[in-house]
Amino acid sequence: MSALDRLGGARRTVGLLYLTRTLRGFGLGGISVVLAITLAQAGYSPFLVGLWVGIGLGGASLWSWGAPHAERRLGKRATFLLAAAALAGGAALLFLAPRSPGLVVAALLLGGIVASGSDLGALPTLEQSTLGGLSRAEDRTRRFVEYNLLGYVGLALGALAAAPLSTLSLLPRLAGGPHEAVFLLYAAIGVGLLPAYLALRLPSSARTSPSSPLLGPQSRGHVLWLSALFSVDAFGGGMVANSLVAYWLEIRFNPSPLFLGSIFFLSSLAAGLSLLLALPMARRLGLVRTMVFTHLPSSLLLALVPFVPSLLGAAGVWVARATLSQMDVPTRQSFVQAVVAPEERTAAAGYTTAARSSTALGGPITGLFLGLGGPFLAGPFLLAGSLKGAYDLALFQRFRDVVPPEERTPASRSR
Repeated sequence: MSALDRLGGARRTVGLLYLTRTLRGFGLGGISVVLAITLAQAGYSPFLVGLWVGIGLGGASLWSWGAPHAERRLGKRATFLLAAAALAGGAALLFLAPRSPGLVVAALLLGGIVASGSDLGALPTLEQSTLGGLSRAEDRTRRFVEYNLLGYVGLALGALAAAPLSTLSLLPRLAGGPHEAVFLLYAAIGVGLLPAYLALRLPSSARTSPSSPLLGPQSRGHVLWLSALFSVDAFGGGMVANSLVAYWLEIRFNPSPLFLGSIFFLSSLAAGLSLLLALPMARRLGLVRTMVFTHLPSSLLLALVPFVPSLLGAAGVWVARATLSQMDVPTRQSFVQAVVAPEERTAAAGYTTAARSSTALGGPITGLFLGLGGPFLAGPFLLAGSLKGAYDLALFQRFRDVVPPEERTPASRSR
């Protein structure tokens, strides 16, 4: 890393990673508002809508698992380019043929269509490991805060842009509509990412045998525990993916597309701005305590959403929950990068992200609840809030005494 710093390449590469995260966030913001509603308009039942959303999340998680293996065989840059091309191809397929189940599944399995607002897939895995490798221990959490903050700003702007984009009537004579302009824009973003990834100046890494383990014994134990815990959190999150919440709000309150976009604009913006508090909290409390002490109250708010009788009230609780729910994201990413060796960072990021494939199971369950209607509409929020609360408590119990390098001071050792 020092050689790269001397050449001025590290700052440039970090800046490009901030840019690519912002662009992907913008596309994901639009996707999270329109995907489930577009699939419903294409004639799919609530259960199938939930299933398709789940397949998208599962496809992204599979790419996360495959990223470290592809990096070892193809190199990091080639893996970046492959994943960006797949993202563009998947979005283009959804734009062209939303009424073809086979093509919808193929598009979702290409790994770039994530309707939850979460950042899953090969690209975030590779970006996070690169960012961790270019950062000193004392700068690592700050850079992850900045990286995620820009992502949430992009997410918020993309959600706000979804409504005007959805009014565009594209390819009116082509069968198989509705042809959602947000998908076409996301495909263009995927193409635009290619030159950005080509311009990255990546640090050289030591060659390892394809048969050697990607994680050492100590790191493997940490990563297995974190992966198991993250899978519980992700399963709960999959039930309340942004696109499914937008669909839930439409079923219950029938808001306008502009109002829906505004809700997710505000929630994403609130989530992003809250990250500014994550860094001082992490410095004062430590990464693990910041993760748990902010995420647990958000889990309680999540369970309250379906009991608010008005659209404005439910939207307000959702935004309040978003204000607390994402401060664990940069601290979680920083913690994962801190507890493994430098050469293990891509594998750690990939496996802990792939463990979130359980998020794919949440979509079909929410689809079943929505299909049943009535009192069952509260089910996804209650179940998700309970699972996420249990995750918070278990994470604190297991990792409260695991101290990252930057926290190894006399004060931290006495905790």
